[in-house]
Amino acid sequence: MSIVDRFLGLISAPAYALQRSKVAFVRLHVAAMLLGPLGAAYVAFLDWHSGLTSTHGAVMAMCLLCSALLLWAHRQRYVVFRARSITIPVGTPDLRAEQKLFLSGSGIFEVSGMRRYLVEVPVVFWTTELAEHIVAAKVRAFNLLGVGVPGGERGWWYVFLEPPRVLEIEPGDLCFGLRVRPAVRVLYRTPRGRDTLYLSCRDTQQLAVVLTELRARAKHL
Repeated sequence: MSIVDRFLGLISAPAYALQRSKVAFVRLHVAAMLLGPLGAAYVAFLDWHSGLTSTHGAVMAMCLLCSALLLWAHRQRYVVFRARSITIPVGTPDLRAEQKLFLSGSGIFEVSGMRRYLVEVPVVFWTTELAEHIVAAKVRAFNLLGVGVPGGERGWWYVFLEPPRVLEIEPGDLCFGLRVRPAVRVLYRTPRGRDTLYLSCRDTQQLAVVLTELRARAKHL
């Protein structure tokens, strides 16, 4: 990945942390995006009569840049993914039914009719005897006196991925925070439209196992 990609991935982690956190009913990323333009406007107001100094100009630029980066991260869904081709090594083992793999996942997870977008959370991946892929994420939400991730989001969240609904399987690299991991992007259909699931792996060997399993079940691709 390029230096720019790594920088954007570094921005995505704190931006996602702000998006996940609340103070009362206010998402912190909304407050942070508003503070940038407000801060720039306040500095401009102070310099209305005396003239804009280089220091204040730099402060205004930083305020607007921070807000722009937060907005960019939100539009990118807090994931920096770059596709690349990989060669599956000969002898890559098949995943047995119900055999678990421990990965990290990003996408829309559901439980009890609720939906949440989670990024790079620890997940368990397996395929059932009926050939359905299941991705289970355990959310540990920190909340202190109403500040942080809502306590109702704690627990297990799921993605149920039926192979006939898979539209695209693409390997690559995923950057989030300081980490760059081999990953696969899966585009699939849902009753609400199209969703994207990212599964990142500890190494290319594990990625090869995941790719082999996904491609073997999605025989229509």
